[in-house]
Amino acid sequence: MSEEAELLPIHGEVRRRRGGDRPALMHLYWWFLFAQGGVVAAILLPVHILFQGILGPLGFVKVATPADLGLLGNPIVKLYLLVLIAVPFFHFAHRLRYLLVDLGVPAARSVPAQVVFYGGAIAVTLLTIYVLLTTAPMSLG
Repeated sequence: MSEEAELLPIHGEVRRRRGGDRPALMHLYWWFLFAQGGVVAAILLPVHILFQGILGPLGFVKVATPADLGLLGNPIVKLYLLVLIAVPFFHFAHRLRYLLVDLGVPAARSVPAQVVFYGGAIAVTLLTIYVLLTTAPMSLG
């Protein structure tokens, strides 16, 4: 960052001393993933747990089992599982980091803290992609 800019402590905005304000694009990216993770965690995850974990075992609805390789190989199902598993981790990473910021932990604002929190969410995403691609072969039928 040049000497002409200063970092504001709120929301990662950068204010230029000559010119105007410009948004911090990386903060915008993490905020978007945080919001989407909140939606998935609040809406999709409870519905998935209700059907797959409660109504299915009780016999009210037919649910997927590990023996359904045709279903688990469907790319749309794989994409659904990727979103269901990986996106809430970005919500968790962002919320935990800003909880530490609100509690006054100065290290939570640092770049290494961002690497740990968001890097962990990226690692979970990559692991989820690996597992989804190697468990059942892709098939559209």
